[in-house]
Amino acid sequence: MASGPAMDLSSFTDLMTCILGVLVLIILLTGIDASQITVLVATPKEMQGDDKSPVFFECRKNQLFHISVEELKAACDAKTQELQERVGGDETEFLKQAAQTMLELNGQKLDYTYALMGKYVLLPVPDAEGYKFESQSKETADMWYGSRLANIDPATQFICFLVRPDSYRVFQRARNMAWIRNINVACELQDEKNPIMIGPGGERMFMQ
Repeated sequence: MASGPAMDLSSFTDLMTCILGVLVLIILLTGIDASQITVLVATPKEMQGDDKSPVFFECRKNQLFHISVEELKAACDAKTQELQERVGGDETEFLKQAAQTMLELNGQKLDYTYALMGKYVLLPVPDAEGYKFESQSKETADMWYGSRLANIDPATQFICFLVRPDSYRVFQRARNMAWIRNINVACELQDEKNPIMIGPGGERMFMQ
């Protein structure tokens, strides 16, 4: 029985081998370990799948900014008490002044009106200076980033890095140091100026 001409697959095999080699090279050069980093999509459930609570760091201007939910809540509570004492129980005046109030905390501008509704909406303060984390080998437990890592419990917490376009280098250094301490890491890429929204329990929220 006659058969058709044999198909030469050598060129296809060579192509696939080259593609595989390029992928391996990319992984080696970037140092990305897929088992240690999770790239988050815009759903809060993705962030809390292992029941660990997030500790937020924004990477901006190639610097680190710690976003503490506890400090945000304390600042809002203090402002609420201040406004209530100022208006003497006048709810209309309270709401009027609340609508005109913005707070600044750790390089972030906080919309106080949203905070009253249980949403922390943060905008970057353009001139704010964060922590210039330049050397992983020199960062000790009593320094800014090192001390914050020391306070993280790897069993119950993970770090979520909110990374602006100009700050991938500082993210890499901070991520690597967290890995050394067996802290799980997630990252979420941000536009240059878009706000960050966090719920009262520390969950990420997203603009609809």
